Amino acid sequence: GHTSSIAFAQAPSLTINTEEYPPFNYQNDQGIVVGIATQQLRNALRHAGIEARFRILPWARAYTEARLREHHCVYSTTRTAAREPQFRWAGPLAINEWAAFSLAGRDIQASSIQELAHFRVGSFREDAVGNHVAAQGVDVLRAPNERENLARLDAGLVDVIVTGKATGEFLANAKNVALRHLFTFYRAPLYLACHPSVSKDLIKRLQHHLPPL
Repeated sequence: GHTSSIAFAQAPSLTINTEEYPPFNYQNDQGIVVGIATQQLRNALRHAGIEARFRILPWARAYTEARLREHHCVYSTTRTAAREPQFRWAGPLAINEWAAFSLAGRDIQASSIQELAHFRVGSFREDAVGNHVAAQGVDVLRAPNERENLARLDAGLVDVIVTGKATGEFLANAKNVALRHLFTFYRAPLYLACHPSVSKDLIKRLQHHLPPL
């Protein structure tokens, strides 16, 4: 009824931080934050009657602000045991498949992380996907960022890249690079992570309007 909409209006508006990580979250040519995960989140916020402003920041800052500042949230966040108690969570907004790719024309056979040890494998700094592969004993060559990682593959400086499947395909498509998907080795659900000052009630309302994945 009418009273509930008044209660909604008094909830402080959220600041929702994200990073440039297409196709889940990124800025379009008009400077608007868009993407698969963004769309799910914007729809749920609208249906729940929750005010929010979206900001694109470098990942480390987007994440740190949500951890330390009241009424701040961050997405698309992989939910790990270490991160779990630091936030209130809503989602998943999307599923990030971690995958290995070669260039389409190359004759590279690999169907497991162990088999990647025979090749030059590329990733980028501070990336969870590259960390996962490196932890299994594969040497990983780190580019400064995801776009540079793809450029190295295209130039033949690495044989294989490990990355989020949708992100790799999105960036390769934008650069007209033909990739071959070798295998997928992990499925990571991506969430909205909010500072504990964000009420449990608000999170519950938001969750109610997110479709199950």
